[in-house]
Amino acid sequence: MKPGRRGLFYELILFGFFLASKLMRHKAHLMGRENLSQIPTPIMFTVTHDSYFEVPSLSQIYYALKPRPDFMVMVKNDFLSGRYLSTNYGKNNKLLWSFLLMIDKTGLPLAIFRKLKVAAIDRPFVETISKKKEELRNEISDQFSRFKEGSIQGISTLIFPEGTTWGYGGLKKIRSAVYQVLENTFQSAGRSVYILPINVKVDRLVKGAKDVFIRIGPPVFFRKPKDEFNRTLYELLQQLHTITFSQVAAYYLKRLAEIKRETARTVIFQKEIFLKDLEAILVEMNRLAGDRILPGFDPGLLDRQYLSDKVERFLKYCLKKHYLQKKNLSERKEDLLLDIERTLSSYPIKEFRKANPVAFCANELTSVGEKTVRPVFDACLRFR
Repeated sequence: MKPGRRGLFYELILFGFFLASKLMRHKAHLMGRENLSQIPTPIMFTVTHDSYFEVPSLSQIYYALKPRPDFMVMVKNDFLSGRYLSTNYGKNNKLLWSFLLMIDKTGLPLAIFRKLKVAAIDRPFVETISKKKEELRNEISDQFSRFKEGSIQGISTLIFPEGTTWGYGGLKKIRSAVYQVLENTFQSAGRSVYILPINVKVDRLVKGAKDVFIRIGPPVFFRKPKDEFNRTLYELLQQLHTITFSQVAAYYLKRLAEIKRETARTVIFQKEIFLKDLEAILVEMNRLAGDRILPGFDPGLLDRQYLSDKVERFLKYCLKKHYLQKKNLSERKEDLLLDIERTLSSYPIKEFRKANPVAFCANELTSVGEKTVRPVFDACLRFR
């Protein structure tokens, strides 16, 4: 395996991702850009992964790299199945499935993945496995050897260390793929592979264009026993968490629903009170972030006009998804009703993010420390 020339087709593919992010109305915010200059190679880009929605915005990282290293991409095994688009994006729409299957059959997606040096790896913790454990273990070992050989030859790797998009919100368990490649490379060739931690958060619960926050940490190399290594990588990624408007607004709804669940059949939700409460909450959260008790958050949230715009778009989203409902026309049209059961509904891990996105985003916020976050919200909500 030798480092290859990227060429025009390669650059067109990356530009295609960049263009897709614009068509999907991503507003990418790249933070830690200084950590992309003069990076050591080989390096592992370790990226958090909640959905495929944010992937096109990762092209921003590529264009900010100086220099741009040759790299492989570690993905789940269905990328190279020949039916990737129809399998992952056409499940709920027969017409879309047929269209995507037609594209799959052209072989273009497979050609793109191969040009990007996409290498698939079995995920026994996700897929239904009919193979014997020993056979599967050998196959996975062979697949990891490809990444080790690439690292020895100076090829970097992009990997999603959580290994899945399923979750209840917040950073998921770190799998051992990063540890295995780095440790095996060092033991067999004495070569140090650095880690570049990257945390991606999408401001999901607003109508229209979505802010995508990409926070990049400095390159780091360390060797530790596997469990300690994974824990250290988890902490590095957690420190790069970005608190978004959606996380704050979603937790407000969730906490309000929790407080009122036992005492009220209906909860009247007023935009003016919501906006006023959020302003007070964000001032306190800004103080906690300044003291490094909480991670950083979207700095625009301290601007009242920016916050007010987010509130309007959030309310439209919640009305569409039936978290909020309009009252009778004879009453104040500004007043809304909060659906407590919808807000607090629970689903299996495979369905949770899509079935209850408000609870998912609320959990993203509490993942950075609910004991710190809850009192800030309750100080406003206890008088409701």
